[in-house]
Amino acid sequence: MSNYPYASMRDSFDLSAYFVVGPQDCKGRPITDVIDDALRGGASFIQLRVKDADAKDLTDMARDIAQIIEDNNKSDSVAFVIDDRVDVVWQARSKGIKVDGVHIGQTDMEPREARALLGEDAIVGLSAETESLVKLINELPDGCIDYIGAAPLHVSVTKPEASVGGNDGSGRTLDEEQINTFCSASGFPVVVGGGVTADDMEMLAHSKAAGWFVVSAIAGADDPEAATRNMVARWKAVRGDTKHRYAPRVKA
Repeated sequence: MSNYPYASMRDSFDLSAYFVVGPQDCKGRPITDVIDDALRGGASFIQLRVKDADAKDLTDMARDIAQIIEDNNKSDSVAFVIDDRVDVVWQARSKGIKVDGVHIGQTDMEPREARALLGEDAIVGLSAETESLVKLINELPDGCIDYIGAAPLHVSVTKPEASVGGNDGSGRTLDEEQINTFCSASGFPVVVGGGVTADDMEMLAHSKAAGWFVVSAIAGADDPEAATRNMVARWKAVRGDTKHRYAPRVKA
């Protein structure tokens, strides 16, 4: 990582307003325009999620997104990760593109291997869908992952397969008590998503969640900036600017 000139964000990222987005989510608009809007509205964390794209295209997209974050003077405050593609994160960082890390699912590269490849400075997030899975995640060595993404709050149109009970209308949603159980079982900060809307902000803000993640509520909005601003305002009406805790780290 000698070509990567940026400071690690592992001890400073903010999960409170986490925007997950790919070109497929933006209603034909340039993804950079939608991210620009979200940043102006207060998005605190960006994840690029694109299925079936080659490494070159993803790396080029990452460069453009990193530039938009820089243009908003938020390179030091808004973390940027890529979904699944540890190889693209490694390539982008080796090229000096400010990609702060990766978010991986249960069927992607193992967390230990992702950490070994990306090094100690990168953020590694991991998806989880049951309390028992969180307990297994907690058995990972300290310093391996940085946060957990828990879902679904509702059955999501972007990831119906994530529904606990299926996508036939029987899909179970998480309530505040379940979220708190999740968070209490986790040694990592937990960001909650899956069909989240502005109407969920009060419940989520009163829970132990570190933040919320969304796709459609921002990317599919007619005015992504206004949609983001509304959600952030409703979250902060309860939480203010309070930051979440961070995962245990291995001290050198």
